[in-house]
Amino acid sequence: MESRSIEVDAGSAGQRLDRFMVKAWPDHSRSFWQRQIDAGQVLVNGKAGKAGHLVKGGQMVTVRWEATEPPQLDLANGPSHWPDWVVYHDAAVIVVNKPRRLVVHPSAGHWDDSVVQQLGFWLSDRDGGMRPGVVHRLDRDTSGLMVIARTPKAREILASAIFARDVVRQYVAVVRGMLTPLNGVIDAPIGRDWNHRLKMAVTQDGRPARTHYRTLAHWPGFSLVQCGLETGRTHQIRVHLAWLGHPVLGDVLYGGRHPMFTQGQLLHAGRLVFYHPVRDELMEFVAPVPEDWRALTHLGTASVREPEVYAGTAEPLTHQWLSSLGVFVVASNS
Repeated sequence: MESRSIEVDAGSAGQRLDRFMVKAWPDHSRSFWQRQIDAGQVLVNGKAGKAGHLVKGGQMVTVRWEATEPPQLDLANGPSHWPDWVVYHDAAVIVVNKPRRLVVHPSAGHWDDSVVQQLGFWLSDRDGGMRPGVVHRLDRDTSGLMVIARTPKAREILASAIFARDVVRQYVAVVRGMLTPLNGVIDAPIGRDWNHRLKMAVTQDGRPARTHYRTLAHWPGFSLVQCGLETGRTHQIRVHLAWLGHPVLGDVLYGGRHPMFTQGQLLHAGRLVFYHPVRDELMEFVAPVPEDWRALTHLGTASVREPEVYAGTAEPLTHQWLSSLGVFVVASNS
């Protein structure tokens, strides 16, 4: 890891930090710098910065770099088959069931283990230029469904659909305790946690964030919940559930450490619905959870509260979904 620093000149005072980074290092896009800022890689006077922070003359901005560069794509000798986590592809879109341990974008320390890099052959033009069409993201240790555009037009249409909340993104998670009320909406702004550079938090000056949740089933001390995003803030579901005192199991960063779940948080983007950007056809995908979810059998018998796993669809049924993981279920009495 190496770092580079630059002092904010008087002419740049008052600019947003992400725009200042583009001016200082124009070889990278503004979205690239926003990702680096979100990852805590950009410091202002030694503290992690916010993309919207207005820089002041004389401040020292430091960026931490990985010494290596991302590997170049070999378009002449591309892979012979798609990764096994690609669940659908055509000329306009790719849908993936992202495994854990895989970041979405290449970044410091993650040049090879990213969705964009591993799909680079299919996201590149014939001149070797990358055109990654990522329109929404999942955290490194969150598994599940994502749609990626393969053309600029598809990206524009999908990004607009997400902004208009026309894309359905539904998650399942296992959390500590039982939420009160059992079903509801968490409406709390999210911003950077200034006490921990890797964390986000509910803050008064954060960006608006709303998460819908339903309690599907529960065990003694734990619950299975389905969450839906109305907004898409960094770590949103994880932050909101932890803020309520019900962290996601396996989420070490937000207080959900559990000895049985050490491969990552039990948070999975299980259902994705969108209109195809070219054919205008409704596309619906449901993806299975990772294998380590089968350890839920050790929590005992689950009491089912909601018949369907995903709101707005008849299948899968909650008791069948849990039974497929080996969990014994009974109907809840309350």
